[in-house]
Amino acid sequence: MNAIFPRRVAGAHLAWPPKGLESHTARLLAVAVAVWLAISAIFSLTLFSQRIDVHVGDLAPRNVVAPYGVIDWGATAKARAAAAANVPNVYTTNPAILSQARSQEEATFRLLQALSEDSGVPMDERVLAAEKATGLSLSPAVWQEVLSLSPAQLAQLEQDSLVILASVMGNGNGIRATATGMAEARSFVAELASQQESDPGLKAFLTAFGQANVRPNTFINVQDTLARKQAAINQVPLVKILRGEQVLVEGQRVTAGDIQVLRELDLLDQGFDPGPILGSMLFAALLVGMLGGYLWLLRRPLLQREALAVIAGIALVAGLIAADGLSRLPMLDYLIVPAVAMLVATMVDAGLGLLTAGVLSLAMAVLTGTDVDVALVSFCGGVAAVFAVSVLSRRHDLLWTSLLVGGVNLFALAGLDVMQGASLLQYHQWQGLVWGFVDGALATWIARAAMPLLEGPFGIVTPMKLIELSNPNQPLLRKLLVEAPGTYHHSIMVGNLAEAATEAVGGNSLLARVGAYYHDIGKAKRPYFFVDNQFGGENPHDKLSPALSALIISSHVRDGLEMARRERLPEAIVQFIREHHGTTLIGYFYRKAVESDTGEGVVEEDFRYEGPKPQSKETAIVMLADASEAICRTLKHPTPALIEATVRKIIQDRLQDGQLDDSNLTLKELDIIARTFTRVLTGIFHQRIEYPERVLKEMERSKGRGGVGGKSPRASLRRMGGNGTASGPPSAG
Repeated sequence: MNAIFPRRVAGAHLAWPPKGLESHTARLLAVAVAVWLAISAIFSLTLFSQRIDVHVGDLAPRNVVAPYGVIDWGATAKARAAAAANVPNVYTTNPAILSQARSQEEATFRLLQALSEDSGVPMDERVLAAEKATGLSLSPAVWQEVLSLSPAQLAQLEQDSLVILASVMGNGNGIRATATGMAEARSFVAELASQQESDPGLKAFLTAFGQANVRPNTFINVQDTLARKQAAINQVPLVKILRGEQVLVEGQRVTAGDIQVLRELDLLDQGFDPGPILGSMLFAALLVGMLGGYLWLLRRPLLQREALAVIAGIALVAGLIAADGLSRLPMLDYLIVPAVAMLVATMVDAGLGLLTAGVLSLAMAVLTGTDVDVALVSFCGGVAAVFAVSVLSRRHDLLWTSLLVGGVNLFALAGLDVMQGASLLQYHQWQGLVWGFVDGALATWIARAAMPLLEGPFGIVTPMKLIELSNPNQPLLRKLLVEAPGTYHHSIMVGNLAEAATEAVGGNSLLARVGAYYHDIGKAKRPYFFVDNQFGGENPHDKLSPALSALIISSHVRDGLEMARRERLPEAIVQFIREHHGTTLIGYFYRKAVESDTGEGVVEEDFRYEGPKPQSKETAIVMLADASEAICRTLKHPTPALIEATVRKIIQDRLQDGQLDDSNLTLKELDIIARTFTRVLTGIFHQRIEYPERVLKEMERSKGRGGVGGKSPRASLRRMGGNGTASGPPSAG
């Protein structure tokens, strides 16, 4: 923690943390506020940097590309208006109007017939009466000719007039209530009158009489017309401006439509507008609140290490910056979220990694205008990445992780395409699927490359770092293998024990295994002072006093710490070196000192390791595994019962000695550890089967004959069981 918040800056007199940040909670709040301000700044700067100050008629000063997709409502309205204008009006003919006109013509001819038969009235008066009744302005000669017709001739004239009326008003289309419609109707009346009558006077009468009586009888059906226009409008698709589409070209004349598009994209600079800043701050507060709420309410122990909160904030901010920077490269849309989620899950917490995947997908959609499909696929890839890195234990797991994330991206994209009716056989669809897979695969390696940038400064040990440290070619492990091979073998066995037991109690099994590999590296400095590496040779302790021997034995912890710091091992691994013996007593040399005491007295503390006691489950389990493996290796007849009794006695001794007080191990977990150790050690140190005498004699005779009869000693073994009877392969290892 001091590496993150040192108490004093070197070479200065400024104390850290500043006043007001002395408490742990205050520092966490400071981290949250810093992340909130950073995210707000990213959103605000992105929004303002994209804006352009232009007016109608200006020349565009630069190319403008749509940062996200929107609907061009102006162009859509024009397209819909054009579609509606192309739909002809629907007209409906009213037959009652023709019937009414016909009745009026018949009534007029009854009047004309009466005037024609009234010979007692002077012709001039009858002409005036006819003009007044019909409203026709005809010459007196035409009226006199009409009123002089015989009843039969007048009836024929009436019939001609009714035919003309029916032909004009009842021809199927009728007469529309427009100037054009009436003009066409009057012209048609004149044409029909010329066809019906050759007499100029009667032709003039039919023309004038017909033109006076025709009237509009076909009108627009407003309801049907609007319905057809609406249907045509509904067929017009929305005009969309796609993400990355060029809205303005440098040097082009800006139109009113361009201004509307810029306004819809929020790219039009209209002076200082606090809205984007306020909105960015509110949205950033929501994002930080979700992450902080998760840590505070569900994972509060993680907040004991402020570095973890800092890392989570850095990952989120870096992800947003990367998403903004890569927003013009749609092929990399599915890269950022899995990489950041993997980074957070590996370095902080898997649950926080899942939440980060959701939060970052949402933030990307808002910041870069990514459509919903991209956000969904990115989230799916992020979840897969978190699941994959949660089980990392070997180097080649990285390959499977990259393939898994890429595969999830591919299947998510394919599923969305199929649901939306897209054909997967089209080239651009396959191109998108391939890029989705590539992005997911690359995300793993990008996260892997970014981890060292945070591991060192913040003292975080990730599974990937542990996998690297487990490589036998690491300098310290190589040194241990070459100079202290017995200790190296012992460390590998302890690692196997610790890994199995830690996994059984829900701890970090990978950390326990790698920590066990390094716990005894200090023995490489003076390897032959340790029984692991003596191999039956002279024991140098026979010539030393017990106190000096105990000092040499305990010094392997200090030597290991010195070597670890020189090689810059992570603090999490250094803890195993420092704590794997706790403050236990070096019993053999203590008892030897007591036995050889000349009366000066023996101080027990001089024969104890410096400690501290194990501070975690993992270091405590390595302590127990270290002692269990070493002692069980000395058993002459290691039966399962004896191994279990030995393991449980070691655990009981460490428990009574107080070595496990700070490890948070429960009695139930200690029982699980004992059973796990017994199972693993039984498989390692199982007692060998002693072959019956009959089998040994048969092997000796076969060896002497050189395999007479084609039967080798190995074949004889296959024929004979452990009790001298015919059986399968012997169980002896």
